[in-house]
Amino acid sequence: MLREIQRAVGENFGAAAIDSPAAIARVLADAGADLRHLEVIEIDARWREQKLDQGQIKDLIGVRDPSKPLTLKSAVVVLRRLEKLRKRFTSENNTSDLRRLRELALNQKARAQLLARDDALREQTRAAQTEIAEWFRVWLQTPDLFEDWLELRRRSPEFKARFLGS
Repeated sequence: MLREIQRAVGENFGAAAIDSPAAIARVLADAGADLRHLEVIEIDARWREQKLDQGQIKDLIGVRDPSKPLTLKSAVVVLRRLEKLRKRFTSENNTSDLRRLRELALNQKARAQLLARDDALREQTRAAQTEIAEWFRVWLQTPDLFEDWLELRRRSPEFKARFLGS
């Protein structure tokens, strides 16, 4: 439905008028539509990813199946790739791709938060999603400090006890 609305807007008003699936979903929700939030986030994330250069997207998310939750290991890979692209876009003063990269990270954080509350998933998977959402939060707030923070976090007794069984 969201893609059809985008297509219709594009056909009637031009490509510049096309809004994100999340923005369209907000309008629909305000009008009383019943939406599946996880599906909206996934559709929006795919749409935003398609707006980035295809080679960069493959580098960024090519290591995982988008239908499955990130694991702690794959989240580290994705966040490191996000940071590499952030540094490149910053050095190029490429504000539009920086904005898209941030939106992608926000979508991944929101997806992890939703999965953390999904009772259909195992407790360990939900705990990992809570942790991953926190990692995205820290990266979004302080990307320059993220790598050091992550190293300290992964060495912490709490992290080891919860995820490494120590």
